[in-house]
Order: sequence, then C-alpha cells, then structure tokens
Amino acid sequence: MLEIYMARHGQTEWNVLGRMQGWLNSPLTEKGIQSAYYLGKEIDALEFDAYYASPSDRALKTLEIATDYTAHIMCDDRLKEIGLGPWQGMFIKEIEEKYPDAYKQYYYEPEKFVIEDGENYYMLYERVNAFIKDLLEQHFEMNHVKRVMIVTHGITLMMMKLIFNGDQIEKIKEYHVAGNAKLHIYKFDGSNFKCVHEPQMEHLSR
Repeated sequence: MLEIYMARHGQTEWNVLGRMQGWLNSPLTEKGIQSAYYLGKEIDALEFDAYYASPSDRALKTLEIATDYTAHIMCDDRLKEIGLGPWQGMFIKEIEEKYPDAYKQYYYEPEKFVIEDGENYYMLYERVNAFIKDLLEQHFEMNHVKRVMIVTHGITLMMMKLIFNGDQIEKIKEYHVAGNAKLHIYKFDGSNFKCVHEPQMEHLSR
C-alpha cells in the first residue's frame, strides 16, 4: 500500500496580484508562509518514506517550512507547473485580452490548448505520468504501508488527480485548482488509486 499526500504551494505574491506564474516564481506571502506552517501541523505526527517537491522555490519553500527544514527533500522537474511561455509574468486580465482564443481553450477546451514556447496539457500529462510511474516503482510495496509527501502546483496537482482517477485530458476542465497548502490524500493498493481525503473546494484562479 502506498499513501500519497499532496499539496499545492502556499500563497504567493503573484497569486494575490493575479499574475500567471508557470515556470517563473514569486515569493510566498505571509499568509502563504503561515499556511505552510499549518500544513506541517497536519502531517507532523506522520512518518514519510520520501518527500518530493517541484524545484520552483514557492513549492520547495512550502515543504521546507512544513517539515521544519529537517526533511531530505527530492526536487523533481516533472513536478513543475505547466509551462506557459509568454503568459508567464503577465496579469490574467492581460492574457484574456491578448490571447482570447487560447485563454478560452486553457480553461474550457484543454484538449485543444497550445501556446508558443510553452506546454500543452498532453505534454504535462506525459511528464506527470512518468513521475507517478517512477514513484510507484520506488515506493510501492504490497505488504507494507509506505507514505510519501509531495508539494507541487495547481495545474500539476490537478493532472496528478486526473491520472489517479483514470480520466481523459478533456475532463481536466471539470477539476478545480486546489487551495494553497491544502492536503489531498490518495492510496494505491497495487491496482487502483483511491481518494481518501479532499479539502473543502475553493474557487481559485489557475
């Protein structure tokens, strides 16, 4: 049995300003730091076999705070947020005005979404799926409960859940961006993934 604990990074300055981050980064806000601390309180009594984070500083810092800077954290590029090329650093309202068709596809027609110098959802699926396969190979044991902790990003976390649930790319539009530093828990029994905990849904921007 493998228990997979996952969270999005804490709130950042660009989250507050409504700017798209993608592979770029902005610092955690005070609220983001505090939420990372509370995430740590939620997992404090648990023992983990491994800790994984996106190499983006907002994700890595969230997990460092949650583990009180004592855990050995493995950074994996496959946990980065979807790469959004020229949208990165732009205000969301600017993107909607300058790229209306692509913006619509990003939210409502994910199977059609493409962006220059960025990633589409199929590319994100491939790298996230490769990470999951390696995670199971390294940590799953049929007769022993193992546990891992992962801190990543909004769309990447949605993609992980989509893969766990066996859904197709076009269904990702029905998923919601996770609240910052909110815990999601899945279990893998050797055949299937099962969601055992979801935080209360929040309506947040991607």
